[in-house]
Amino acid sequence: MSTADLGSIVKDSRSRSRSRSKSRTQPPSRSSSGTRRPSLSGKRSLSSSSLTKIVVTPTNIDSERSIPTVDVTLDNSLPLDFFKQDLLVLIKTLKISKWHKRQLTVSNIFVNRISGALTNSIYKIEYYDHHQNLRLPSLLLRVYGKNVDELIDRDVELKTLIKLSSKRIGPRLLGIFTNGRFEQFLEGFRTLGKLDIRDQVISQMLGRRMKDLHYKIELDSDDLSSPLPNSWKLIYKWLDLFEREYLQTFIDNGKDPKDVFFVDFQAFKQLVFKYKEWLFKKYDETNFSNNYRFCHNDTQYGNLLLHESFNPKEIVNSDQENDEDVAIATTSNKRDNNLVVIDFEYSGCNIPAVDIVNHFSEWMSDYHDETQSYYIHEEKYPNQIEQLNLIKSYIEYDFQFPSSNLITKTKISLEQGNINASDLIEFEIKKLHNECVFWRSTVQIYWTLWGLIQNGPIKSSSLISNSTVEQGVDSTYTITTNGIDNLNINDNITVEEAITSSDDDFDYLKYSQQKVALIMGDFIQFGFLTKDNIDEKYHHIIKTLDTGLFDI
Repeated sequence: MSTADLGSIVKDSRSRSRSRSKSRTQPPSRSSSGTRRPSLSGKRSLSSSSLTKIVVTPTNIDSERSIPTVDVTLDNSLPLDFFKQDLLVLIKTLKISKWHKRQLTVSNIFVNRISGALTNSIYKIEYYDHHQNLRLPSLLLRVYGKNVDELIDRDVELKTLIKLSSKRIGPRLLGIFTNGRFEQFLEGFRTLGKLDIRDQVISQMLGRRMKDLHYKIELDSDDLSSPLPNSWKLIYKWLDLFEREYLQTFIDNGKDPKDVFFVDFQAFKQLVFKYKEWLFKKYDETNFSNNYRFCHNDTQYGNLLLHESFNPKEIVNSDQENDEDVAIATTSNKRDNNLVVIDFEYSGCNIPAVDIVNHFSEWMSDYHDETQSYYIHEEKYPNQIEQLNLIKSYIEYDFQFPSSNLITKTKISLEQGNINASDLIEFEIKKLHNECVFWRSTVQIYWTLWGLIQNGPIKSSSLISNSTVEQGVDSTYTITTNGIDNLNINDNITVEEAITSSDDDFDYLKYSQQKVALIMGDFIQFGFLTKDNIDEKYHHIIKTLDTGLFDI
């Protein structure tokens, strides 16, 4: 399907609201959870001997900087008081700046769970001693989630973080332990929400920030020689892993894989391969790796921070500020550093269109929904003007030609005498828009498999022990519940809110099913199958997005 030219689209979209979203995300808080565990009120004091048990080794960033690293696992399922004591041990052992030389007490540490992160547990760690009027710089604590060893190569992630740190991109790394790390907490920034990313000015800023990442962070030679970008490397890996280790547990426990895939797994896998072959043939296959760039690959709103002082009026072209005839305003890049992209766990070699359409796909999610955080609202996918708003900003900023070697029927080269800059830019905008349509299913396949592996194998229910022995950083804790509902509260025992949150109850299986609903909607429109190939009971779940293309 062809569309009107870009100029016509811009002029005919005057009804689009240009007001900046007023929504605000709630400040970080420790979310209550359905699971509560008793916390003993008795405190342990730290001794120098407890710190000498842990060996610290440096992880080098460059010739002058290194990050202290320890082979220690932090258990964030411990009762809060014990968790805080383990934090103190790690902070002192890793010699976290501004913290480790102080005489710290557990009662003055505040642990706030930051919601919205699905792969990890993320906390804001604060210290405030009211009596001494002492407040220390806040820390960000990241504890890796379950099943992530199959999802994330932590060695590769660390190399990426070191590369970014050497270029002063992202928060500083302060200390690393086996299943997590301490980072600089970026004061004065707030996490964006589901409405913020729809704001026209913020969306343009993000387009430029993506371009910086894509073209200013170098790829390794191994990446450039790979026949597949990271997204497809992981799709192949996760398809195989699911089939070998997870699929049978569905069947053994009475679960029908069709409830996720809408067809049997083998048929789904063949559809994925058919789509991949169709997709790659749209490029000059002999130089396919020329399209690779360093991509973030997870630009959901929870990974985007905006400085609280940001005022969009400062960067909007003053001549257009009150012009209702302009559907896409022009903004400057002078405050782009007010928008920070964090969490590079899934970053790496990819196609820029994947990064962009992944962000568009995140417009459909509301991870803070109290009852259906897994649900994908297809009607909230950005319309064409909203897509072009970001894409135009991306293409125009630090203009690159060609942006990819996508095969088009229109042949444009810089050697053409009659080509002008505006025509060249418009062509690249249309081309990138089409690529986003083509690569959209790659994004959904990737996160479908991610959700299934993050969920883990389907297991039958088992009895929970009333008594557990858990290893802390430098001590072993014995925690006895004996039926928490019948626990008698007295002077010696209190019940603390768990430092887990509703994020831990995220329904990964339903999330994966929602992603498949998008895949099937696109696959039907691309002609890979018909609705009749899918059991009728799943027809109402299929989600259909616009697959319209520019005729170039």
